[in-house]
Amino acid sequence: MQPQGDFVPTPPIGTAKPMSQVGTWLAFDYGAWRTGVAVGERLLESARPLCTLHNHNAHQTDWAGISKLISTWQPTGLVLGWPILDSGETYPVAAFIRRFGQRLHGRYNLPVYFVDERGSSALAQNRVTAEHGSILVNKKPGLIDAMAAAIILETFFSQNHANLSAQAHPPSSPL
Repeated sequence: MQPQGDFVPTPPIGTAKPMSQVGTWLAFDYGAWRTGVAVGERLLESARPLCTLHNHNAHQTDWAGISKLISTWQPTGLVLGWPILDSGETYPVAAFIRRFGQRLHGRYNLPVYFVDERGSSALAQNRVTAEHGSILVNKKPGLIDAMAAAIILETFFSQNHANLSAQAHPPSSPL
């Protein structure tokens, strides 16, 4: 079954803890070569771009960079963008994102939630271009990845505003 709607309704990987009302959260816009990272505060329901990590090779994650971010920010939970087409099917990269989420949970023992990321990259490009201009965006494409992660986190906060005890699992749809 394919995930439907804006939030992939699934409990955190490996834990049955209810979603915390407050705390710092990290979000990731995973890509084969770059992963955008954002930080946000659940109580304020706000997020901001933090950085872009560069993978060592295609799909070889910068775990040292992530470990440093986890240590620095001490997040309550993690959010990943889930790549869904308008038809409801997932992009081929979904298998890598699911594995990335499982590895995040395994390494850091934090709940990992997935959120529909449709439109986040286009909105991120618009925001970053408006803020920094198109010349800088072309020189530093990682700015868009980090902003997309912030949009993913904002989406997660807004969609779960009223449901503070919501649970999320890794998407169970076949890839």
